[in-house]
Amino acid sequence: MTLLDEVRLLPGAAEVLAAARAELPQKDNLCGAFTGLVALRAHGVAVPGQDEVALAAGTVLPTAAVPSLPPGEAGRSDYRAPLPVTGDPARAGTSAIGVARAVERLAGASLAVVPACGEWTEQAVLRLLAGAYRLSRVAVIGNVDTGAFAAHDTPTRALRDYLDTGIPPLWMSRWRVGHFVLVVGVLSGSEGTLVSIADTYPSLGRRGVHLQPAGHVAAALRREGMAPGGLLLVVPAAEAPAARDVVERAGLHPRLWDNGSPAPAD
Repeated sequence: MTLLDEVRLLPGAAEVLAAARAELPQKDNLCGAFTGLVALRAHGVAVPGQDEVALAAGTVLPTAAVPSLPPGEAGRSDYRAPLPVTGDPARAGTSAIGVARAVERLAGASLAVVPACGEWTEQAVLRLLAGAYRLSRVAVIGNVDTGAFAAHDTPTRALRDYLDTGIPPLWMSRWRVGHFVLVVGVLSGSEGTLVSIADTYPSLGRRGVHLQPAGHVAAALRREGMAPGGLLLVVPAAEAPAARDVVERAGLHPRLWDNGSPAPAD
């Protein structure tokens, strides 16, 4: 049994993992659309693909920029829809506001997106995830700085040592971008807690899933040197009040944040 097999999955995370692995990899510059698509499909909402989510989210592609890819990834540009483009890198990307809007629009009245932003500490991350286990089903989308993560290929021994001692591994991510991922579970030890991340590329971890110390996740959500990040809790519409309570009990705010990418025009 590996560490990933020991993770306590969030409610509905098995469906999130299945949807994510079936869709890997993300299309170039569509990490937000990828995670939105996975959240929708995990809740049983049929959506054709990443392009439809990107259109609903107001995603804008850069015209000439080469996508920033993890080492070993070839990229994917098989777009089926005419997505808008810009020559100004500052006007390209996908906003957290756009991802939330896309999920709710494409789900009709069946799903709600409850955001979480504020002062991201390790304790806040752990309180929020502990509260998420009280929900019947949730897909958690994270807007992060990948440079704050541990390396996706950190040795298992180092991660086990962290669980036992609380001393985080030395290896850090060699890939730094603003990015969207999915949070799928938690593994707690006597001194440290690991958070399971479902990523958008198969090379990151085991078929796209890797483990991160909770403190690294908090740092990734703070996105120091970038616009701030946060989490989106995608839940059945009837559970929106319960999800907001989870966010507030964690000491965070249930409101959307500006991640530096242009928000949708409408």
